[in-house]
Amino acid sequence: MAELDIPIPPTLKGAVAKRKGEYRAGRTCAQEALAGLSDDRTLFEKEGIDWPVIGSDRAPIWPAGVTGTLTHTDICVLCVVGFSAQFSGIGVDLEIPARVQAAKGVAETIGHPEEYAKIAATPWQDIGGTLLFSAKEAMFKAIYPTVQRFVGFEEVRLRSVSGSVLTFDIQPQLCADLPDVASLTVSATRWQDQVLTFCARPIQKHDATATSR
Repeated sequence: MAELDIPIPPTLKGAVAKRKGEYRAGRTCAQEALAGLSDDRTLFEKEGIDWPVIGSDRAPIWPAGVTGTLTHTDICVLCVVGFSAQFSGIGVDLEIPARVQAAKGVAETIGHPEEYAKIAATPWQDIGGTLLFSAKEAMFKAIYPTVQRFVGFEEVRLRSVSGSVLTFDIQPQLCADLPDVASLTVSATRWQDQVLTFCARPIQKHDATATSR
């Protein structure tokens, strides 16, 4: 990964080679995504910053006017970006099923028995734990720009699974941070022997009006 010629930030100088490689791959992918977002190549260069940068919480900080999300496994890295005038948040997540399924005790941490019961009657039943974990991770990334805090798995509850679409209800402990949101949807697919999930929060018309005042 050193051949990508991406400098390692001070916060990762002591990291193992694998973590540095993940950073370089993620940064390269993100820069390609940003370049594809606009034909104006100077749009994200005029601030003189090599985007995205790492925040104090280790989450990527994107240029003004942009929201984005990164995910990676040992196999690949994915990045999705969009304009913040159109999306308040975007979340993407990739998981290797065996890794999540094999983790001891993780099922009870990720979801409630009622959630697993809903998945059991679907084609996802063999990797229900991975699906639930990945879907919630994608959701949490999509709402992080708004809530600005760690969100627990129990703060959303799976309502239904319809093909590739999962609908989650916001639980009371999250309502204060998302007062105008009752539910969120996540799209899921099996891709290259992995679980890929995606969640986007489009800006509603009343949100855009309020922001412009």
